[in-house]
Amino acid sequence: MNEETTIQLKEWNSGSSTTEDTGESISIYTVAKSMTLDNFTKLFDEFLNLGAKDYRSGKEVGLNLRTTHRSLQRLAICFAFGLIAGLSEQEFTDPRNETAIQTAKKIKEMIEKGELSFGLYI
Repeated sequence: MNEETTIQLKEWNSGSSTTEDTGESISIYTVAKSMTLDNFTKLFDEFLNLGAKDYRSGKEVGLNLRTTHRSLQRLAICFAFGLIAGLSEQEFTDPRNETAIQTAKKIKEMIEKGELSFGLYI
């Protein structure tokens, strides 16, 4: 297994106050085929929380996905817009997410009006 397709498992060592390799690894394919959408949601939540991933991190992922299959690129865009549309359906916000949710609502409205098209899945 290579670095791009393998996750090296790490855990927090409270004695040394550092994150350390466990010596275990797992293939990304094995993780992906084993996950439910609920699992993915929790994984994504933790991923965002560890290091406060934001636009710049998302852009880097997008840049990395430029070499993946064209149909998968379309799916990534559809998934990202679906994620935005789902978040837009919140009733309550606070100053930390208010502007982002307002933006998400505008994007969802554009999708529903047909102003943002994803094209066909071929």
